[in-house]
Amino acid sequence: MKIKTLISGKLDNNTYILCNDDNEFILIDAAAELQDIQARTEDMKLLGIILTHGHYDHFENLENIMNFYNVKCYLTEPELEKLYNPKGNYSIVFNKFVICKQPRENFVVLGEREEFELGSFKIKTFVTKGHTNGGICIEVDDALVGPTAVIIAQDEYLPALKAIYKYSKDNEFYKIKGGVI
Repeated sequence: MKIKTLISGKLDNNTYILCNDDNEFILIDAAAELQDIQARTEDMKLLGIILTHGHYDHFENLENIMNFYNVKCYLTEPELEKLYNPKGNYSIVFNKFVICKQPRENFVVLGEREEFELGSFKIKTFVTKGHTNGGICIEVDDALVGPTAVIIAQDEYLPALKAIYKYSKDNEFYKIKGGVI
């Protein structure tokens, strides 16, 4: 699995691109511009978008990305509600008025703990209340690669900086700041 990090916006938000060997990828958060994602993924197929939480700076470009790739977005119910509420997504605090225009049927609502697959990606999500009431941490394992996984934490653990951890099944942890693993 390869991980590419795009940093964008006034708040230096991260959008993570996780790529497999089948020329497919998933996005974690949607802060980056569509053209920046396209430049980093070329002819690859997007399987889905997972939002860590519903603050506007993590989904500013969600609609453009969803429309272009025609994919679903995965998040919890409390975070879905924030997408349609400028107070809840904090855009109003920054003198913006960001409201998602995607219909709700384009979203997959996750529970407290979920396990699902997108292509060869085996994904586990779990709610980590604190930064938001429905924000999640995400563990992604690539069945094509073998016994390694990546954990992506929302920015509740390290304000203004997300952490990615790669580990092997031997419980060896490696903290990285994006790039290719």
